Amino acid sequence: MKKSVIIVCMALAVSLMGSMLETNRQVELHRLQSQVLQDQSTYATQVGALTNLSTPSAVVAQANALHLVNPTSVTQVPATSLDAILPLPKFIGYAPVTSRTQR
Repeated sequence: MKKSVIIVCMALAVSLMGSMLETNRQVELHRLQSQVLQDQSTYATQVGALTNLSTPSAVVAQANALHLVNPTSVTQVPATSLDAILPLPKFIGYAPVTSRTQR
């Protein structure tokens, strides 16, 4: 009888240790899932912030900061064959030269 009690105690101890290891794994998985959710949330926030930089109002604000303006006129370039060599364009007026460091 003493031998059977020892076997039962050993089986119980092994079972308890296995249960503890499984619990530790579950806790670690929960921690990792929480970290993934946090990282996904941070990523979504960053994507939203970067997406806002490409909205039309943001593009217009940046263009104005670079002193870009709407053209006063648009000239339609006539269709031509891709084999033909086009002459150089002729510009009317001038564009002021602005250093990149002064923009």
